[in-house]
Amino acid sequence: MLFPLLRVSMLASLLLLIQPLHAAVELTQLYQARVAVTSQSNQERTVALRQALIQALLRISGDDQLLQHPTVQQALRSVPNYVMQYGYQQSPSQLELWVQFDQDQVNQLIARAESGIWSNLRPELLLWMVRENELIQRQLLGSDDNSELMLQLRATAQQRGLPLKLPLLDLNDNMAITAIDVWGRFDDALTFASARYPHDGVIVARIYQADPTLDAGTWIADWTLQLGDIRWRGEVSSDQQQQLGALLVAQVSRELAQRYRISSATTAVTQWQMTVHDVANLAQVIGTEQLLASLPAVNNVQLVGYGAGTAQFALSLQAEPNSIIQALDLSKQLRPLPELGHYRWVSQ
Repeated sequence: MLFPLLRVSMLASLLLLIQPLHAAVELTQLYQARVAVTSQSNQERTVALRQALIQALLRISGDDQLLQHPTVQQALRSVPNYVMQYGYQQSPSQLELWVQFDQDQVNQLIARAESGIWSNLRPELLLWMVRENELIQRQLLGSDDNSELMLQLRATAQQRGLPLKLPLLDLNDNMAITAIDVWGRFDDALTFASARYPHDGVIVARIYQADPTLDAGTWIADWTLQLGDIRWRGEVSSDQQQQLGALLVAQVSRELAQRYRISSATTAVTQWQMTVHDVANLAQVIGTEQLLASLPAVNNVQLVGYGAGTAQFALSLQAEPNSIIQALDLSKQLRPLPELGHYRWVSQ
């Protein structure tokens, strides 16, 4: 039997399916950071802890401007207040300081700085990138490319919490797509070649020199990102070509975080009721409840009714419901319906 929920500001009718077409990546260890160090001295540890907190704040919020807020600047002068534990770990190539930050303390810091939290559900993006050299020769860059540009791109994607996938550029890819296709952003070729890779969105990037007649000059990377029905575009530049990968990832992360970031700075609490259909068993009910409770700005989740494959949840939100819906757009379990006022939610 289902029980009504009083004083709800919004009703979302949701449908659970068996298999999603694609699933966002659920990131873990968002509140951890690793920083390369050369020693375990107190002086170097102080600097590394500051770098670790910056890294964590960027990964959690995706907000570069957050770092300039006076509250964050003060926090960066007292980083140990936000640390739960730390230790040193020796990787094959270097010594690293590992830091675990206090989640509640960091979330409160972000709220005081008038920013928000980017959900741990992040879209998995497939990157097609073509580079044009000074001789106007174009080359596709894939997963086996270990140039400095691609190393920085991968490292920045990991630091920013952006799940990025690079094509194999094997025989299958070579038969499906060319550098000219990527350079021209030919949709048919890109769609066909991308079909073999599970992904949520596709980035198409082009790297070239602003004036190829100069021995040294400005390098540019322009990009487009298609994620569902949304399309972004942007451009970064540098006089060092190898920096473009990191700059591109940082810019894409900022654009995505701006859309999906959930602010909890407001003190107003909104009551929201969600109905989920085709819930096969109690395990799915519990899984859905846990997913909702894990979202930023969700203060409380309560199952208020379950029967005949339908579950109703009452959520107490310290944010607008629309921001929660956007975060759930990337869920592995739940997705909105296209019909106005209704939502389709996907469950594995």
